[in-house]
Amino acid sequence: MSVQRVVIAAGLGAGTVGALTGVLLLGPLGASLLLAVVFLIVWPLAAVIRQVVVDTPDYSATTVAALAATGVLCLPGLVRLVADGAFGVATLLVGAVVFVLIDLVVPDRRERPSSRRQRRIRRLTEEQFLEDEALIASLQCPLSISELCDVWVETAGQLAQGADMRDRQAVAEVRRICLDEFERRNPVGFQRWLDAGAPPNPTTYLMAHGE
Repeated sequence: MSVQRVVIAAGLGAGTVGALTGVLLLGPLGASLLLAVVFLIVWPLAAVIRQVVVDTPDYSATTVAALAATGVLCLPGLVRLVADGAFGVATLLVGAVVFVLIDLVVPDRRERPSSRRQRRIRRLTEEQFLEDEALIASLQCPLSISELCDVWVETAGQLAQGADMRDRQAVAEVRRICLDEFERRNPVGFQRWLDAGAPPNPTTYLMAHGE
């Protein structure tokens, strides 16, 4: 259990005690009115911020407004407990310890992306992976040696132009498949090409004894 998680659990425990104390101080009606006013002020602001900011936390406007309202309700309770001295501080500590103990027995939740931007990146990465898989599958392999040689030359140009990491990985896999097919279909021409230092265009070597 990380220190950060312990601190969060303890803070939630102390906040809960403060909120309950705030309800006792203000009364049910006063606490309800305070919660409603703060919620109605914060909720539209949170909704607008989520619309205009791309990298936002994975919390709804309703959740943000509810947390803000609860936080405001905690303040008078926390002030009162601290003003009560040792008894009030001890009450806060008990609440913090109880929440930490509860957190110890609660199983870990599966981690979720912290922002819409991260979810979008993960989705795009998955789509790109599927596209790469489709390209690679297409090379396994109805193409002729002549067509495979054209693919080899084209991918060499892509690498020379400075492809990004994702494209370089896809190109490397495509070229590996080309090499396997060159060797399988025309081992003699493939060896001649290697002996010549693997020139950029292998067509002359592979077509001499190939298809």
